Amino acid sequence: MKKYILVIDEGTTGTRALIFDKRFAIVSQSYMEFTQYTPAEDKVEHDAMEIYEKTIQVCRQAMESASIPAEEIESIGITTQRATCVVWNKITGQPFYNAIVWQDVRTTEECQKINETEWGEKARTHTGWTLAPVYTSMMMKWYIENVPAISEAIARGDALMGTIDTWLIWNLTGRQTHAISYSNASVTGSYDLINDEWYTEFLDYLGVPVSIYPTVVNDSGDYGCTYPNLFGIPIPINGAIADQHAALFAQGCRNAGSAKITNGTGSFLDINIGSKLIFSNEGLNTLIAWKIGDKITYALEGYESVTGSAVQWLRDGIEVIEDAAQSETMANSVENSNGVIFVPALSGLSAPFHDSSARGTLFGITRGTTTAHIVRATLEGIVYRMKDILNAIELESKVKLNQIRIDGGLSKNNFVAQRMADMLDVEVLRPASVEATALGAAQMAGLYTGFWTEADLQNAMAVDKIFVPDMSSADREDRYKIWTDRVRRCLNMIQRNEG
Repeated sequence: MKKYILVIDEGTTGTRALIFDKRFAIVSQSYMEFTQYTPAEDKVEHDAMEIYEKTIQVCRQAMESASIPAEEIESIGITTQRATCVVWNKITGQPFYNAIVWQDVRTTEECQKINETEWGEKARTHTGWTLAPVYTSMMMKWYIENVPAISEAIARGDALMGTIDTWLIWNLTGRQTHAISYSNASVTGSYDLINDEWYTEFLDYLGVPVSIYPTVVNDSGDYGCTYPNLFGIPIPINGAIADQHAALFAQGCRNAGSAKITNGTGSFLDINIGSKLIFSNEGLNTLIAWKIGDKITYALEGYESVTGSAVQWLRDGIEVIEDAAQSETMANSVENSNGVIFVPALSGLSAPFHDSSARGTLFGITRGTTTAHIVRATLEGIVYRMKDILNAIELESKVKLNQIRIDGGLSKNNFVAQRMADMLDVEVLRPASVEATALGAAQMAGLYTGFWTEADLQNAMAVDKIFVPDMSSADREDRYKIWTDRVRRCLNMIQRNEG
């Protein structure tokens, strides 16, 4: 009997391969960063070929370091950064242009124009997402209008598009499978949730042909097999799920009303809303959490794209810390932020504001301000943004959450975890392993093959620590009132500066 599930965890800054055994333990892993291209302040791009090549390298390294042959791999599960768009030549296999990353905001002005038409609301109430630069369909519109090679290839019938899961699966299967998972399809701004199909009417309006879009497949489903020469023998690919959805599943949030926050490059608060499709009126996104068998599960989501990357900015941008772990030590070295508030809108503000023209701002700097105060204010700003989102979720769902599970790299930071408990007024449960996205992808693949049953998943993620609120309601309200005022001052900053 085969003993392992291999997972490809494709993040925004790097790719990781992990091998899980039957007990959900990680027996081997390998990681490589890939290049971040920022040709302009509003542009973020990746080299899709670099991502694929490094994916193969980390898979082989993970298998070799643990002496696990391909014959022992039951199946492959894939979890990826969402909405990032790749367009490639189906004959040569080469991308026509760099992938446009989900953080990219080059289509901001175009999105604002469309939102002022009937299509703004129409798109939102079909796709579940407020029309924004994160729409893969808007990236496709930009490609067609700005990269002649792409428009010419589409006219010839030589072009294919997809998100990163699509790109990897197409290459891993030897160019045999052009597919996308339901979870990833639902975050492209191209999928009609009401009619359960690509939103052809909207794509036609944008001038984007649906013919280049991939087939939509269950998150726990059949994506074909790797081509034989890749790992020595064909390995089935039976799981493909968007990263936030994978974390929601792995954290055990499989029933309506359960929620988690993933703290990675950005922070994502997701709540399972069950099988009933609900469109938010509070600035949240509606998405397909996953599809298994004939059942679709939906979720509401609010996210901020700059949280973990704000800590990275402290390290690489203003160089006040040497590594991410140091942020916790520095934050705890001072009793408070000394009045400093940092709104981490380094690439705009996401839910519930959806203002890509907002900009990161430091308030309250005095001669007494130290780097420790700025670091503490940055971590607190991340937590305040989660409270913005939680307020919208509780208003929308009419449910007061008492417990939230957390995962992702930034969740290792005890200061952040405790501040979340304090400001969100919930118990915060952190698992022993914060690699929830990878585990969710493994579970999708394992469920399909029978490697695991649903009953096996109940205790897959053991809770390592519970953080309980330790702040008075009056203090919480006073702090949040100040924060709300500072956010208001950051909104529409570009337009006001130009005005």
